Amino acid sequence: MTTFASILPTVLSVLSLCLSVFTLWMTQLRRGKLKMTQPTLVCLKREQPSGRYKLFVRTLLYATAIKGCGVELMFAQVTTNYGSYLFDFWGHTESGKLTLGSGLFVGQTGVTADHHFNPRRDAMEFLFVDGPYHIELFARIVGIKKPIKLQEVEFTLDGLQAGSLIQILDTELFLYWNPETGGYESELRRGDRTFHTRPPDFPSWFNLNGGEAEKAEL
Repeated sequence: MTTFASILPTVLSVLSLCLSVFTLWMTQLRRGKLKMTQPTLVCLKREQPSGRYKLFVRTLLYATAIKGCGVELMFAQVTTNYGSYLFDFWGHTESGKLTLGSGLFVGQTGVTADHHFNPRRDAMEFLFVDGPYHIELFARIVGIKKPIKLQEVEFTLDGLQAGSLIQILDTELFLYWNPETGGYESELRRGDRTFHTRPPDFPSWFNLNGGEAEKAEL
């Protein structure tokens, strides 16, 4: 008659084997997924002195598996009322310095960085225009041919913001994520100076309707 004591070593061996296989799967074989948190900062600007259009986002990339993920490249798809544009020239901050994106390892603890994107093929067609913006952020992982979508960002530019970005080359538009409203709050900057996002105060004699300006008599 088989007793529990006689089969206990066999049961323990099977459980130990199962635990070893599970550990191997979790640490070495399981690929996991690459994830991106909601970008806390989005910036639209033009590089100096070239005037080349750029956007960058500050966010955390992390892997859901212990093994981590190797990122080959990242790119952004920017859609406005005037078309969809590929920003496929990628760079990121490394030890506080901007470097050309040529691969990035992301582990479970994550990597926080600024990711910079420039248009390359359609650079002459893109303009900072007013209206809604829809930005999709993608990455291609080592061993996976098809890029994966990591995050989507949506915001709206008004006419003053778009005009300032086009005409004043060193103007930057910062968009800060507000978790309470679930949207971005914008701020125009030029160096240390913050722009007011409203029309300027015209003199009392200036006629906004296009007629002749009337000056008050001295």
